[in-house]
Amino acid sequence: MLLAIDAGVRETGWAIFRSRRLASSGAIEVPERRRLEARARVSHLVRCLDDLVAQWQPGAVACSEPSGIHWSIPALELLDTALADWSQRHRLGLYSYSTQEVRSSITGHPNASGDQLAYAVMVRFRLIGQGKTAHEWEAIAVGHYHLACWSASRQVYDGTPL
Repeated sequence: MLLAIDAGVRETGWAIFRSRRLASSGAIEVPERRRLEARARVSHLVRCLDDLVAQWQPGAVACSEPSGIHWSIPALELLDTALADWSQRHRLGLYSYSTQEVRSSITGHPNASGDQLAYAVMVRFRLIGQGKTAHEWEAIAVGHYHLACWSASRQVYDGTPL
């Protein structure tokens, strides 16, 4: 099982893949609308990711590289460090991919818009008409990209094929 995430400023999208198929997806939102410190946001994200691991028991995590226009560099480093520590604590392999490489693989263009990515994912997974957040579409895309890369290289997790 694979957990794919797209960590965002106010929201993080997640997707669970079981046997190379999308099993579920959702979003983790910051509980309050007012401005929270980066440390509080990251702490909330890690607690929610802990809940996802307990529920789904994934064998690995694929994520898009943390980014955010309104985040300072120290906040991005905090997020990156927290994700690495979190994955180690759960003994999960953490695979990080740039947004450009994921979008290019799904849409054919590295700078595709969020709408173009969402539509391409909808078509690929037969999800036309389903309402998901931009971060959910991104998480589904990074999960698909990761599975395609690993499938192409014939790698396995824990001795079982994806």
